[in-house]
Amino acid sequence: MNVRQPSTFERYKELAVNKPITVDLTADQQAVILKTHDYGLSALTDIEERLLLGIMDTLKKQIYPNKPSIYI
Repeated sequence: MNVRQPSTFERYKELAVNKPITVDLTADQQAVILKTHDYGLSALTDIEERLLLGIMDTLKKQIYPNKPSIYI
């Protein structure tokens, strides 16, 4: 469990890159993104939520490759 307070959105904006990033997504990954967009996070099963978190981790590594995967 994380007891630290989350960083502000402004802090994360400082870490973001101002260039396009590219990732390859499987059909399952694309489907979970579409489902999340249409029905929201609360509609995801545990497996779908883990799939979405994996996508987010992949994106984070492209945006900010020199940091560990948890808690910037």
